[in-house]
Amino acid sequence: MKPFFKVPKGCLFFPRLSIRHYSLKAPQPKISKLKITFNKASESSGEKAVDTYSIDTDSCPIAQANDNVLSPIPSKPSLPPSLQYVRDLMDLYKEHVVLTQMGSFYELYFEQAVKYAPELNISLTNRAYSHGKVPFAGFPVHQLSRHLKMLVNNYGYSVTIAEQFKKEDVANNEINKFYRRVTRIVTPGTFIDEAFENLRENTYLLNIEFPENCMSQVADVSLKIGICWCDVSTGEIFVQQVYLKDLVSAITRIQPKEILLDERLLGFHIESGTWYPELVELKKFFIKYQKMPSQHRTIESFYGLFNLGEKEATDRQLRIQFQTFTQKELAALRNTLLYVSDHLPDFSINFQIPQRQLATAIMQIDSRTSAALELHSTVRDNNKKGSLLSSIRRTVTPSGTRLLSQWLSGPSLDLKEIKKRQRIVGFFKKNVDLTETLRLMLKKVNDLSRILQKFSFGRGEALELIQMAQSLQISREIRDYLLDNVSLMKVTLKSQILQLTETLDFEKGLVDDILKFINEEELVKSQDVKQNGDANAILEIDVKEKKDVNKDEVSELTDFIVNPSFNSKLRKLHDAYQCVWQKKEKLNNSLKDLFVGELGAKTFALKERQNGEYALHVTGTVSNLKKIDELIAKKTEFYGNSCHILQQSSQTRWLSHRFWTDLGHELELLTLKIRNEESNIINLFKRKFIDRSDEVRQVATTLGYLDTLSSFAVLANEKNLVCPKVDESDKLEVVNGRHLMVEEGLSARSLETFTANDCELAKDNLWVITGPNMGGKSTFLRQNAIIVILAQVGCFVPCSKAHVGIVDKLFSRVGSADDLYNEMSTFMVEMIETSFILQGATTRSLAILDEIGRGTSGKEGISIAYATLKYLLENNQCRTLFATHFGQELKQIIDRKCAKDLREKIKFYQSGITDLGGNNFCYNHKLKPGICMKSDAIRVAELAGFPTEALQEAREILG
Repeated sequence: MKPFFKVPKGCLFFPRLSIRHYSLKAPQPKISKLKITFNKASESSGEKAVDTYSIDTDSCPIAQANDNVLSPIPSKPSLPPSLQYVRDLMDLYKEHVVLTQMGSFYELYFEQAVKYAPELNISLTNRAYSHGKVPFAGFPVHQLSRHLKMLVNNYGYSVTIAEQFKKEDVANNEINKFYRRVTRIVTPGTFIDEAFENLRENTYLLNIEFPENCMSQVADVSLKIGICWCDVSTGEIFVQQVYLKDLVSAITRIQPKEILLDERLLGFHIESGTWYPELVELKKFFIKYQKMPSQHRTIESFYGLFNLGEKEATDRQLRIQFQTFTQKELAALRNTLLYVSDHLPDFSINFQIPQRQLATAIMQIDSRTSAALELHSTVRDNNKKGSLLSSIRRTVTPSGTRLLSQWLSGPSLDLKEIKKRQRIVGFFKKNVDLTETLRLMLKKVNDLSRILQKFSFGRGEALELIQMAQSLQISREIRDYLLDNVSLMKVTLKSQILQLTETLDFEKGLVDDILKFINEEELVKSQDVKQNGDANAILEIDVKEKKDVNKDEVSELTDFIVNPSFNSKLRKLHDAYQCVWQKKEKLNNSLKDLFVGELGAKTFALKERQNGEYALHVTGTVSNLKKIDELIAKKTEFYGNSCHILQQSSQTRWLSHRFWTDLGHELELLTLKIRNEESNIINLFKRKFIDRSDEVRQVATTLGYLDTLSSFAVLANEKNLVCPKVDESDKLEVVNGRHLMVEEGLSARSLETFTANDCELAKDNLWVITGPNMGGKSTFLRQNAIIVILAQVGCFVPCSKAHVGIVDKLFSRVGSADDLYNEMSTFMVEMIETSFILQGATTRSLAILDEIGRGTSGKEGISIAYATLKYLLENNQCRTLFATHFGQELKQIIDRKCAKDLREKIKFYQSGITDLGGNNFCYNHKLKPGICMKSDAIRVAELAGFPTEALQEAREILG
């Protein structure tokens, strides 16, 4: 084939020149400039960057070499493959932050680099390519978790991560030797890095499945909705069918980090509350609209996300379980599994068998009540300290703490389960020494559920394998300890404890093998180095070692992870290593005798150079080294091999020695084989635990259960709590009830003691509580609600005596503030909260209402308060505590408008102020029958520091 141009003599020619975008044409006018591009491999990405040069064809014979000249074809410069991949990802995941691994960095490009670099506090720069400069920012791979926390937790972004992989059977010097693919999409509900660090809380992802086309109709409170929530970090997954009126209570109980909704609902803006007002609560959560796949996936296609050991047994159990679910629950489950598998494509998901929760088994507590009672955080500063959870938590295991949090969010309605918990708590409370010993054992237990999930994800260190085995060994010790003490238990309790201990009997052989053959001491030592050393130094240790010319002598392999006696293959590898090591020692001693003993060198060592070459390292004086140089020049053999000088200085010599080179490589290869076999053994042990996932989770659940109930016993002894009588009645009777958090605060700040109060309610019974400002009305309301919650989670309660009839729903309207986000005034918030109570409370509910009607004018406020009170008595017929400043006015209206039977159901109680003489007074928080006639607002103003003149003016007007 005839070349299209020739290179004339004397013309400068570039042998690897790539001339692009030119074609051969018939004779045309000569071009004066020729652009030529050079491809250079990018150091980090392995892709080609482009440099462009111009050649003046008037002075270069190349353009005159042939009648057929090169003419340009106009075209847009294309992106290199790596950048084109990034651009395609950004177009595909338009609402996501795209992090692409390029070598040892995760990088942002184009407009995303400009936007997110300042938020991540990383440098923004640019790179030059043929089509121009591209904005670019990046950070080292080991900093990924820190930056993900900022992007996901602080800014609420979804992050798509594309990792880099080396192509198989590709030479190291090939330019395009890497490829990239999306390995996960990180959202609050799939942020496993954060979840594994946050041991005390669940990281729930919640999917809500509304019936099709329901938004186009008026909201029906009895509409059935399917929900599914899961914690990917623990493998927990649940389904439930709820009514629309109970949906927000379910969300509050679950406290999800992320809520999934069908993308088709996006246009309805349901979180605005226009369709159903209570759904404005969704604004408090991270909402993700999920696009449903065009092709329907059956629930069977997700069986691979569950692992109970044998596949057939798993599939069979799943089929049986799914038959008990409603269609809406299955739909919610299917879409949750789809979302998780799409967002974690590179992870082997390992869920437990999905559990179905019944709305009839859990007390419903809406978000307003949870916040008002400060169950998980305080109202003032949203701090966990000072909350009910913080005040009662005495748990010593992560699983116990998570279980306690779940129980407080959704107390039980199962009377049998409540009494079971009470019996166990009572036994632990009575047997203090036994309980203390049990808790000392529980303290040694690690987070089994999350370690198991790490193994499932292909993560988890060998030290966590030891932690898993030790925890399971302790679980057996706990089992044996409880069985040794069953003689102290009554018959019913003994039966329940025996059932619990059965789940603690994990296979002994597997645990013993791990503790016998895994070198815990070496693992702990390496863990201490990681924790105490500089993180960056540890990550770069391999690089530094290779750069370190004065590297220590090649050391013997003593830091093995698996005992060589584990199997014959590992034993043979260690024997082979020892054989070669002995040859190395013999060679070292012989050469040391020669170079140091006979030739007078100062030091001698067998070492590995920075380039990986094995060599002899000799130091000495000039005269000593000269003798050695003379012998080498004569090609003298030193114990079977001659040497030549690799590197020298005035006082050192690096010498080659074939025998040491062979021994060094042999030691290196055997070390690699030993490490590889150890890794295989570690993975084998992990696999065995994964295959017994169900058993491991049963152990974790039981240990968390025992931890929580034993913590209740410790709390009861500390706080002088008593066991309440819980039954199916409509009673709420509390003698000398106390508010745990307020009592704790008083004891921390002063010697003042808490004033206990009684409460006696029935289903159609209502107490009106009056008193001055700061008289303790709100505290009284809250303490009784908290006592109910504690009673139904199985905990003992702060009082002298209590009788609690099961409460199905707990409602609170205590304190309000403007909801500026939703453009609602204080009074509007108050009215919405009250309306939820009037629409949702049943005869088994408990409602606490504080200052109904205070957000508007006096007369209208009194009318609202009276209407609410009367509706609760006649229609809801629930147990109600009603605090108000309108006591006198309400009493007059009730006496005038209500029938005798209704009047008899209303009781008035008051707190007051005790005058101590002069201007001194104190609050009397003890409730007594009657109505407080004044609120003493002027005295509160005085305490607050009002000017004297203003106080006098107020007193005159009041008079």
